[in-house]
Amino acid sequence: NDGGWQDRETYAGRLGDAPFEVLFRADTGRFVTICNLARCLDADAPARSLQGRSMEMTGDDGRTRILTIQSVDKPDRIGAYAPVIPLDRSPQRFRVLVPLECASACIETAMEKWQEEFGRVWDRMPLRAGVVAFPRMTPFQAVIEAARNLEADLTEAKPEVWRVHERRTKDGVTALILVRADRTYETVLVPTGLPDGREDVFYPYVRVEDRELRHAHDFQHPNGTVYRHAAALRPGDSIVVHPGRVAAVFMDTTARRFEKARSWYLSDFRRMRDTWALLQRVGPSQGALRGAWAELEDRQIAWRSPAGEWSTGGEEEWIALVYAVLRNRLGVSGAVLEHLVEAARDGILEWAIEWHLGWLKEGLEE
Repeated sequence: NDGGWQDRETYAGRLGDAPFEVLFRADTGRFVTICNLARCLDADAPARSLQGRSMEMTGDDGRTRILTIQSVDKPDRIGAYAPVIPLDRSPQRFRVLVPLECASACIETAMEKWQEEFGRVWDRMPLRAGVVAFPRMTPFQAVIEAARNLEADLTEAKPEVWRVHERRTKDGVTALILVRADRTYETVLVPTGLPDGREDVFYPYVRVEDRELRHAHDFQHPNGTVYRHAAALRPGDSIVVHPGRVAAVFMDTTARRFEKARSWYLSDFRRMRDTWALLQRVGPSQGALRGAWAELEDRQIAWRSPAGEWSTGGEEEWIALVYAVLRNRLGVSGAVLEHLVEAARDGILEWAIEWHLGWLKEGLEE
């Protein structure tokens, strides 16, 4: 039946206990099997074991259709066959398969290029990056499903209201110090000048929670929303931001693909990498770092509810413990200690340890 089948798209289902996949060809109106038929066919009568069967088939769009096999024949002559599966045709999405040790460099390169190309529209065209790490023997279909789930989670990110704390403009670049929704300060560099020295009055606008036109470049949408030039923002202005996010999942088991991964702000990835670089410079032993975090993690679990809420006074006591443990076990002090404590408070230190020691299997100089 006409189920809206798309040309050269693959559809997957199950025939009995075995996976069954087909490719639809619009030019012939037929389906071509692209799976190991020996797992589901009767060796003595392969055609009869398929004819008349009905099954649910799911496409890349997630929609389920019913496929009933009316007749079975040899496929039309295929001049050339390449086992290529089109994963996505959207120019807004890019997937790449690399060794895990290259993932950090890939994200950092994408962030640099995004800042270069989209720095003027950073608030409404965010970069969202997902990492699915998996051992070599993991079924690839499970990996693709994990990637799709991760992409869906990142797509669900809602716009947030950030407050302008400070704004400075120099040499065609506006530096905004913003207070995020989680009350963390973040610095954003927005190019507001053109190469010839003129002010860019086309792109670097942000949506503000303001109903009054205050600046010559302010303009109002018919629905009442006001947009303001980045160089005209003042401390206290509230702006609507679609934040860039990073999320990652490590598939030590295929069941991980069903778990919702924690996502971070894009700038937190830089903080995580900077925190690890700091740990490498101060040079604690790997055993000392693992022991310090094991102690802190144990207390954190004990002083939090199953929902993640701190017990009364628990967070303050834990931060005090962080100071003591990091000072005694890692031998750090001063600005380094303050940086690591702040990273521990925000979860960045735990992420850095998990990412580099747990996933990448990197070591520290003993």
